[in-house]
Amino acid sequence: MKKIMLKQYKLPEVPGDGKEKNGRNNKGRGLNKNKKVKFMTVRKIILLSFLGLIFLFLLLAYLFLNFYRPSQGESPKVNFGDEFSFGTYSDDGSGETAPPEDLSGDRDRDCFTFLILGSDSGTNTDTIMAVMVNVKENSASVLNIPRDTYVSARNFSGKITNVYGRGRSLASQGGITGREEISKAGVEYVCAMIQYTFGIPIDKYVLINLEGFKVLVDEIKGVEVDVPMRMKYSDPEQNLYIDLYPGLQILDGNKAEQLVRFRQPDEGSGNPTYYSIGYAGEDLGRIKTQQTFLSAVMKKMINPIDLGNIRSLFEVGSKYMITNMTAADIGWFGVQMTNIKLENVRTHTLPGTWVSPHQVVYRQEAMEIINKYYNPFRKNIPESNFNIDDKGMVFDNKPQIDIDGVTMSELIR
Repeated sequence: MKKIMLKQYKLPEVPGDGKEKNGRNNKGRGLNKNKKVKFMTVRKIILLSFLGLIFLFLLLAYLFLNFYRPSQGESPKVNFGDEFSFGTYSDDGSGETAPPEDLSGDRDRDCFTFLILGSDSGTNTDTIMAVMVNVKENSASVLNIPRDTYVSARNFSGKITNVYGRGRSLASQGGITGREEISKAGVEYVCAMIQYTFGIPIDKYVLINLEGFKVLVDEIKGVEVDVPMRMKYSDPEQNLYIDLYPGLQILDGNKAEQLVRFRQPDEGSGNPTYYSIGYAGEDLGRIKTQQTFLSAVMKKMINPIDLGNIRSLFEVGSKYMITNMTAADIGWFGVQMTNIKLENVRTHTLPGTWVSPHQVVYRQEAMEIINKYYNPFRKNIPESNFNIDDKGMVFDNKPQIDIDGVTMSELIR
């Protein structure tokens, strides 16, 4: 019998077919390992890049907050000639004026002053507020200046509400053209008048018109306010129609405008559903309501911080505001404001009395309030730097003036 011989065939070798265990042929395993190493390297690069960006952002934020400082005490860019160049009023009995003292070398670097103006459809400013913010103490003060306050310079005397229009007129006469440029000149004229009259140098200013005011309130989804009384008034010439009922309510932009502009009512019919009594002191009463409204706005904006609301403020500001603040200034002040609580924001109304056709300021009390809460210098503003004209005025039954004012937290309890 023949033996059948089976031919042995070798199976083809498969790369990495278990031979890696014996230390032989490891090519396939090496390919997978190289891919994994490359993947890990890319992931590390992405992670390190991300961490680097975060570090860079934090570094820039640190440098911005700790080393960037908005400018202080900038001179107006518009030359108003000798409008405010003459000596200031001095009541020393000599009948002569005293030169103002230069305090520019005594500025407190942590104190910044602002002028906030609200304009109507014309060239008057119905809302005038001087503000000082102390970024070291996380505090602020808001001084409301009644629109009928009497001010006087070399070529102007009258109500402060008309000063903005005067500045615009001077700018036009001086050859300045362009709507925004003329508006800025008008605001700078008001800044100069504020410093000349009350000794407060203005660092930054904001002018907002009524349309921008309404859009801002709508952007932040309204403001909750306790309307103090029945308000009804109509003025077809200004396209102004006010019709509000008293009580706690959320006001949109249109109703918010009605609230802050109301002074005195229509004649009325005596029907309680129609009739409104108005403020006893007209503009002074309206200022108190405006202070309450501003407190409610700040409460919504910063307690807690709503970045969406702050973003809306900036977006509206770019369209409806005239300001000398840069984008960096706005960002820096926005961060600082997040540290300020309502109980550390104090409000005042410039003290005075009505002497037809103006509101005359109580000189001594005004100087005391300004030096205590609105003085950005390291020493008191001297009397020679004030031009509050109350010469010859005799105030009978002058009321007791509250020098310390009231905090915003007290206004919205």
